[in-house]
Amino acid sequence: MDQRPLDGIRVIDLGQIYAAPYCTMQLAAMGAEVIKIEPPGIGEGLRFVAADPGKTNYAFLMLNANKKSVTLNLKDQRGRALLMRLLERADVFVENYAGGTMESMGLGYEDLRERFPRLIYASAKGYSPDSRFAKLGAMDTSIQAVCGQISATGYPDRDGVKTPATLIDMGTGSHLASAILAALLGRVRSGRGMKVEVAMFDVAVAGMTTVFSAALQGKKIRRTANRHPGVCPSNVYPAADGAVLIFCLSEKHWRTLATIMGRNELCGDPRFEDHAARLRIADEVDSIVAGWTRERTREELIAALIANGVPAAPVRTVEEVVADPELRRRGVLSESHDADYGSVCVLGLPFRLDQNRSGSAGKPAPILAAHTAEVLAEIGVDQKELERLRGLGVV
Repeated sequence: MDQRPLDGIRVIDLGQIYAAPYCTMQLAAMGAEVIKIEPPGIGEGLRFVAADPGKTNYAFLMLNANKKSVTLNLKDQRGRALLMRLLERADVFVENYAGGTMESMGLGYEDLRERFPRLIYASAKGYSPDSRFAKLGAMDTSIQAVCGQISATGYPDRDGVKTPATLIDMGTGSHLASAILAALLGRVRSGRGMKVEVAMFDVAVAGMTTVFSAALQGKKIRRTANRHPGVCPSNVYPAADGAVLIFCLSEKHWRTLATIMGRNELCGDPRFEDHAARLRIADEVDSIVAGWTRERTREELIAALIANGVPAAPVRTVEEVVADPELRRRGVLSESHDADYGSVCVLGLPFRLDQNRSGSAGKPAPILAAHTAEVLAEIGVDQKELERLRGLGVV
């Protein structure tokens, strides 16, 4: 196998649910040895939750390929002692427990920094430690609420809505991976590790740039559903077999769209002369565009819009997207195997390294505790001791 960028880097992973596991999934795909630490018997929080009886949660399988599973009871001092021994050989320590949890077990950064001076201590939290919300439980949905996203999403005459897409979680995982890579590079120069931390709320703020830029200018934020507050036409329009989104960012886009709709006269009509004018009659504009789109299939519409350089996209169902062979061809989804499901899809890296897809499925997500004996043997725990620790509930 070709050498990968993080070959030889060992990561101790206490990540759970989405954000930190997505971070360590990326590190594993780049070659790092990722040792996932899970509670004995029950596993990491996502492993069995909301799954069919006797099966592993499918999302867990998607996020944990190429990792090793070791069970340790970190509520037990003996389990924490074993973790300390594992950290002696580790380069990176990743966790995303609620604020104060690691410190309560003696596993906070200040507890470890002098003992492991080369260790990169990476934390993903809901909020900055000095935030008034620091100890508030954080999930993607709750961060959508607190950052203003829900209030700005949906239709004007209804309450705001969340999105099921966990973009804040995944953005947090990606930012944490970037910070870890920077810290590893810094360690080459300084010889010392450091703490890196990403707050989900801070990631969400960056994602709200368009909305915040308006608010910072004193503009009232209103829910506009699929319309854009400053661009017209911009909406989801009916097709003969579904729907398409059209986004006329520039005046050239609008004039081109009017031409291919056979409505050249609109280009010289002052009521349609620019975005501001068209926004005042947005219902009329949308009615004109919809009258053209509904007579054509999505494929016909997208072909015409691509050919003429008008930004657009088919509105696809989730089922259509997961069945799209392009995702597998590009390695965005990769085929793997699981004992419960047989063939499964797992996540690949959304970027390329040296023109090759780094992040093929490789090894499937590990069975709970599959590597406990192997990994602990490296720190001198033989089979007899392992069985004793199992009997005590330590591993």
